[in-house]
Amino acid sequence: MELLEKLGIDWRLIIAQVVNFLILLGILYKFLYKPLLDLMEKRTKKIEKGISDAEKIKDELILAEKEKEEKILAAKKESDKIIKEAAALAEENRSRQISKAKEEVQEIVSKARSQIKEEKEKMLKEVKSDVADLVYEASKAILGKKVDFSVDEKMIKESIKETSKL
Repeated sequence: MELLEKLGIDWRLIIAQVVNFLILLGILYKFLYKPLLDLMEKRTKKIEKGISDAEKIKDELILAEKEKEEKILAAKKESDKIIKEAAALAEENRSRQISKAKEEVQEIVSKARSQIKEEKEKMLKEVKSDVADLVYEASKAILGKKVDFSVDEKMIKESIKETSKL
C-alpha cells in the first residue's frame, strides 16, 4: 500500500470509484441494457414471426396455385367430356333422324308404287273395257247388225290379249 501512496494513489478513492462504477453498471444494466435486450429480443421475435408468416403465406399461395391448376384441369376434362357426350348425342340424334327420314322416304315410295300399280290396273281395266267396246262397235259396224256381246265375248277377249301384246 505504501507503494500506492508513493505514487499518489489513494486506495480508498479507488475502492469508492470501483463501487461507484459497479453501482452505475448495475443501474445501467437494470434500466438501459436489460430493456434494450428485451426490446431487441421482441424485435427479433417479431421479425422471425414475419419471416415465418411470409413463408407460410408463400407455401399457401403455391398450394392455392396448384389447387387452381388442378381445378382448371378438372374443369377442362369435364368440359371435354361434356362436349364429347354432346357430340355423341348429336351424332346419335342425327343418325336417328336420318333413319327416320329414310323410313319415311321408303314408306312414301312404297305408297307411291302401290298407288301407281292401282292406277295402272285401273287404267288397264278401263282400256280393256274401252277396247272391248270398240271391238264390239267395230264388229257391229263390219257385220252391219247388232252382235250379242255374250256370244262374241271370247272373240273380244282374244282381241284384247293380242292388243296388250303390242
